[in-house]
Amino acid sequence: KRANELQSIGEISKIITSEQKLETLLPLITRLVSENFGFYHTGIFLINETRQFAVLEAANSDGGKNMLARGHKLEVGATGIVGYVAKFGTTRIALDVGLDAVYFNNPDLPNTRSEMALPLKVYDHTIGVLDVQSERPGAFTENDAKTLSILADQISIALENARLFTQTQQALDEAQALYRQNVQEGWKTFSKEKELVGYQQGLTSGKKLT
Repeated sequence: KRANELQSIGEISKIITSEQKLETLLPLITRLVSENFGFYHTGIFLINETRQFAVLEAANSDGGKNMLARGHKLEVGATGIVGYVAKFGTTRIALDVGLDAVYFNNPDLPNTRSEMALPLKVYDHTIGVLDVQSERPGAFTENDAKTLSILADQISIALENARLFTQTQQALDEAQALYRQNVQEGWKTFSKEKELVGYQQGLTSGKKLT
């Protein structure tokens, strides 16, 4: 079982690390994880800038998509095991027994009987949570947590790469827009100067032609 899971993790990692757009990457991850591991629900939460809420950004299940449409978010440190993991950065498993049974009252995911939340970290800084849920009671063990933590690390790397790509692309777009603006303003100024008929550019310098 572990060998098959590690093989699945390798295949998922290969696919997601090649995707650079965050809006495509997030739903791709939830679909691949659920398909390869047979989870009832897979969701990815990202912690907002104020670090007050973990916001659901992607989900594969029908219930998860309903939650996305409503802008579902959980308060960090205060709501469910996702909120706990978002605050403390440690994996947590909840089963449908004991104190954790209170977490399974989500009408959008009525069939959940086991849940595991894993932190998504970049440089030991928690940026989000991978939330996986099963219809089977007691579906997750500590060994499962160790195996899926490898997957969570690969997801974190893919998310950070996508974030850096987006930042670089935005910076490039801003630089190109500024360059075009400067060129347009320069030609406007040039065209207003009377008696000028052109401009001659040499290898080392240029001069205006009157």
